[in-house]
Amino acid sequence: MLELTPLDKTAAGQELIQIGMRQGIEQGINKGELIGEIRMAQRILKRTVSSRQELAEKPVEELKEIFHLLESELDE
Repeated sequence: MLELTPLDKTAAGQELIQIGMRQGIEQGINKGELIGEIRMAQRILKRTVSSRQELAEKPVEELKEIFHLLESELDE
């Protein structure tokens, strides 16, 4: 029977894991910045400020839409 080396035990597998981790961290940082911008815009506009947790549960695309709406109000 042929035994395969687990992916995380190979150099290529470890490199893929590192790439995935870096991408995940970058996406998390970007989402966190977007959440901060939304909350700041809500404060400036004297709106109810959404909780971090509430915003963190939303997909990035929805957060971008929320931010663009708030941003357009700030530009008025």
